[in-house]
Amino acid sequence: MNAGVSSGVTLSVVVATRGRSDGCRRMCVALESQLAEQPGLWAEIVMVFDGCIPYRWFQPSETRRSVHMDPRRGIAGARNAGVEAARGEVLAFLDDDAVPAPGWLASLLEALERYPHLDAFGGRVVGADQNNLYARLRDQVYYRETFGVWYVDPRSADGDLIGPPYVNGGNSAYRRRAMLDAGGFDTALPAYSDVELGRRLSLHKRAVLVAGMTVHHDHPSSFAQYMLRCYRSGRARGLMWTRHRYSKDSPRRVAVSILLNVLWNNAVRRSGRVQATRIRTTAVLSCQEVLHGVGYARSLVG
Repeated sequence: MNAGVSSGVTLSVVVATRGRSDGCRRMCVALESQLAEQPGLWAEIVMVFDGCIPYRWFQPSETRRSVHMDPRRGIAGARNAGVEAARGEVLAFLDDDAVPAPGWLASLLEALERYPHLDAFGGRVVGADQNNLYARLRDQVYYRETFGVWYVDPRSADGDLIGPPYVNGGNSAYRRRAMLDAGGFDTALPAYSDVELGRRLSLHKRAVLVAGMTVHHDHPSSFAQYMLRCYRSGRARGLMWTRHRYSKDSPRRVAVSILLNVLWNNAVRRSGRVQATRIRTTAVLSCQEVLHGVGYARSLVG
């Protein structure tokens, strides 16, 4: 029996969904297959229907709980509602457009036992379509620069990464006491609510990214989707400055970062990591910086 199960772990997996029935069902099938491999584990799935009609295929039971919110509250509000309804001592989060890789659950349970002093656990969120430029940019630029080479280097698969700045909200788990003490996700943010929570909890001292805790995620796959995410990220960073005064999100730090990326990093450092034409990649990354800056400025002016 898994060490995490023998130590009496109870687990709630919170899934916030907003009308993506097929993808959500695919995720649930993979998750329940892994739950069936842990017969000694008490676990439940808490499905939060965020402004959408509950799916007929998801029938509530003792281990399948349903929360319906109308009107829609957004991802942070939906996750917080799932936390309120959950009964487990460990609160895990999966997105409805992600599929946990084989071994996701076993890796989490082992990590809970291996790191009793840590409060947050995450892993890799890998783009499901690696032939798509925008998915590769998400992995090779944002995630790589946030978490380091470990995130994209298969040779690091046997080791965990201690002390990340945050754990991705779509592939994460928290000990219940830590989540409740923190007060949950900041619902005012249109993105980066997991990043902000990581700062509030000082997760660089309290978290680990687990090698086997991987999900395959539907990253933005079109130019419009990718730019919308960049804009929302900029909006979120502006709000993190106006609401929390995080120094990493000050106007000066953001402006310097954008200028360096446009004038140097995009063409010289970043574009070489992606298997696409350097001109196209640089152009997309430059547009990314512009939209990020516009979103940031929009938050500052209210």
